[in-house]
Amino acid sequence: MDLNEGVIGGVPLIVVDGALDRASKQVVRDAVDEILRGAYPPQGVLFDLTDCTFLDSGGISVLLYVLEQLPAQGWLGVIGASAGTNRALTYTGFLDAARARFFSSSGDAAASLAREKRLPKAP
Repeated sequence: MDLNEGVIGGVPLIVVDGALDRASKQVVRDAVDEILRGAYPPQGVLFDLTDCTFLDSGGISVLLYVLEQLPAQGWLGVIGASAGTNRALTYTGFLDAARARFFSSSGDAAASLAREKRLPKAP
């Protein structure tokens, strides 16, 4: 598995290329910890799973870990989940998580985040 980091619309991005499973989960958790323990912890984290070839319970545990580490109003965005990855997210109920957001592509995520920044904040 290869892991790359970036930013979309000011939100940290982790790009997974290969399997996100028990064997690779610690590498991803370490990357998440580095992002969340920075000087300015984010309200959200994006995971690009477009090139994720396999997702098992170890990988899902990483996604749940991210949700646990974020602030109460924080969210996790999943980009480009393939049919197999989407199936794992569906069977585990992750798709129903209130703080999870799903985007079809990185362009979709960027557009959605840009719209969100333009909307007035609720009191």
